[in-house]
Amino acid sequence: MTERPTILLAGDACEKLVKARWPEARVVGTLRDLALVEYFVSDLRVDAVVVDPRLATKGETFDQWLNRFRSAFPGIEVVVAQSKGQEPAFSLEKEGGATAPKFLTSQTVIVWSPKGGVGKTFLATNLACAAAISTKGKTGLIDLDLYSPDVSVHLDLLDGPTITDLLPVISDLRPDGLDKYAQRHGPSGLNVICGPRRPELSELVTVDHIKKVLSLAEKRWGLVFVDTPPDITSEVVGECVEQASKIVLVTGQDPPALRQCKVAMEIFHKLGIKQDSVMVVLNRASKESPIHQEKVEEFLGVELAGVVPEDRKTVERSVFEGKPVALYAKTEISDAIWEVASRITPAVHWTKDHKKQSRLRRGLFW
Repeated sequence: MTERPTILLAGDACEKLVKARWPEARVVGTLRDLALVEYFVSDLRVDAVVVDPRLATKGETFDQWLNRFRSAFPGIEVVVAQSKGQEPAFSLEKEGGATAPKFLTSQTVIVWSPKGGVGKTFLATNLACAAAISTKGKTGLIDLDLYSPDVSVHLDLLDGPTITDLLPVISDLRPDGLDKYAQRHGPSGLNVICGPRRPELSELVTVDHIKKVLSLAEKRWGLVFVDTPPDITSEVVGECVEQASKIVLVTGQDPPALRQCKVAMEIFHKLGIKQDSVMVVLNRASKESPIHQEKVEEFLGVELAGVVPEDRKTVERSVFEGKPVALYAKTEISDAIWEVASRITPAVHWTKDHKKQSRLRRGLFW
């Protein structure tokens, strides 16, 4: 599990200057050919490309290449180095004059629970929709609960391609090729790769397929949420945990859910997963429960990343209409979803006074 941003240099962009600007970044290479840039980012995880505009292009202007690259790889930020004297100086000015305050790396966020029935898919779809609104569609959601895929039901995406449709071409697929197999959730702009339509088709999806899909999705959209099966022994869960930058661990207030959550946290600790990479969210929280928030935190030994209140009526209407509660205005449960999303990723900016106008924290990634 890593969150360290990676940068590819194209041309005479100064590595020392990049390191000075983003000391936490890792430079993965320096190229002298723009054609090679496209080749490398198709197979290499890259968060940003720093390009010297003096590099020669073939059959097109630099601006044409830049527009084409950004269209093909919207999940990768391109920073053009502006020359001043002997070495390039980077202009980080965005449209409107706002300067980028922070480098936002790509993220793969898995939403998981060792116990079924705690609202894992509900949270995955709603968190992803909130992020998609904030990132203007540069967010993906993959349903890897292969034997019980319900993301399509929550988002009313029952028709269209699924993950099994891309398997025959996955070995040769480029990041932008995912668009053909992802369904677009209109209200939020979320890109969704739905699970198999029938349980027997799930057998076709291998761990290698999952690894490839996660890699392509991160390059294509930058921010990716993954709904996962509840079985901790599943190879699917194991691969997702390996690829994740954040794990959203969902629990309820009932003793069985809390006990299984604590066991899962102990397993993560033994696997060497850092505690700050695991965010525990209490779902369907009821004020009537004898196990209130403070007792939950005391039992688990962690501070909860979020508490989503019980609101059965709103949730049932949400699923029936295929409209996530993150899109609802003036509801306590919607506020809670947006607050959790803002804690998971800096791509989501949330305040109580400005929830629905949630705007992106300007940065180098989105």
